[in-house]
Amino acid sequence: MKARVLEIREILSVYAVSSEEEFRQKAEAWNIPVQGKGKYKEEILDKYFRRKRKSGYESIVIAVSNQKGGEGKTTVSICLAEALAKSGKKVLLIDWDAQANITQLYVGQVEKSVFHSLGYRGDSTIPISEIVLNLAPGLDLIPSSIHLANFTTPYERDDFELLRDALLPVRSSYEYVIIDCPPSLGLILENALIAADLVLVPIQTRAFSVQGLKDLHGTIEKIRKKANPDLGLLGAVLNQYEDSRALSGLADAIRKYFPVFDSVVYRREAIPQSQAKRKLLSEYDPKAMQMFSALAEEVIRRANGQES
Repeated sequence: MKARVLEIREILSVYAVSSEEEFRQKAEAWNIPVQGKGKYKEEILDKYFRRKRKSGYESIVIAVSNQKGGEGKTTVSICLAEALAKSGKKVLLIDWDAQANITQLYVGQVEKSVFHSLGYRGDSTIPISEIVLNLAPGLDLIPSSIHLANFTTPYERDDFELLRDALLPVRSSYEYVIIDCPPSLGLILENALIAADLVLVPIQTRAFSVQGLKDLHGTIEKIRKKANPDLGLLGAVLNQYEDSRALSGLADAIRKYFPVFDSVVYRREAIPQSQAKRKLLSEYDPKAMQMFSALAEEVIRRANGQES
């Protein structure tokens, strides 16, 4: 299929750019190739600009990330995605970790995973729509596998954008896409941040580390500067919180790098118990699920710019 070439007027109607001047400045700064006078290839523009939201679903992509291990990223990813789906949203959860914890928890071994939709090092690809699995009403999963551990070294510039490109055909099918990121920096995390609109940072309050937040914030700023200028900071979520513990100044320390959610995820035994029984939290303990329902409501407000 021949690639579409768009003129400036069409670009302003399709992409989230406020003016012709803004577009030209960014196109020049990013060295976007011109196809004749004032014309640009759509497939190239998709790599640099976010499309305007349409009347149908046009998903908000949220990367759940913290480079530090043990912060509860997977639990927050699962339960937030579940809560969003329970609220009536159409949600896609992506297991973007070679450990494949979400996949093992709810599906088991899979023959084909997200890695096989990337086209890494020129490998043939499976459309991501063909590997989607349903977990619950309104909630789908893109599974992972140990194959993703091979995705560590960039061979081409576009290797940093493989996840974003793979997601393009399904973004209009969902209202929210939640990416469960691995506890590390590198090619896998950078792919997630380039594919994302927003970053949510779970922080386990019993093992708080300012240094980890500083490093993650630095990575986000690098991605903003080089590849995804519209990447936003959704906020930090205090996770496994125990109100009996002395946590004076914790939120203030976090706010140096990220906004802090009002919603808090308290430590509840029902959470690991539900996972041990391979059940979604809403099925195992609806009362514990209320924490994530409150978090989902705040995520929706923040993601739509209703509060900061």
